[in-house]
Amino acid sequence: MKKPKRVGNDEWCQSCLKRRVNKGYDQCLFCQRKMTKETIDYYKVGHKDGYTAEQIEMLTLGTNRADNIRKQRLIKVPEKSKDDYYLGFLDGQNEYQDDYSMNAAFGFDL
Repeated sequence: MKKPKRVGNDEWCQSCLKRRVNKGYDQCLFCQRKMTKETIDYYKVGHKDGYTAEQIEMLTLGTNRADNIRKQRLIKVPEKSKDDYYLGFLDGQNEYQDDYSMNAAFGFDL
């Protein structure tokens, strides 16, 4: 099988495309990389959570703190991705605050 046909095929290692990988294996025997079914972008996850947390905090007038939501979600994030999640969370909060400020400035219903 040619390499272009191996891309996206679960039977082949998606890192090196040189080794077939059976369902029971958790890493490629050629390149030694762990096999993952999905790749999670923790920056995007944090951004979405931060935007939502800030929205909830604004709607509940600060009775539901965004910090509590961050702490609950951060428990499930791998150690190497915690910085990405944290930065995304802060950017999501900032984006909501910017959106809220722009809507208030132009008199849109909040």
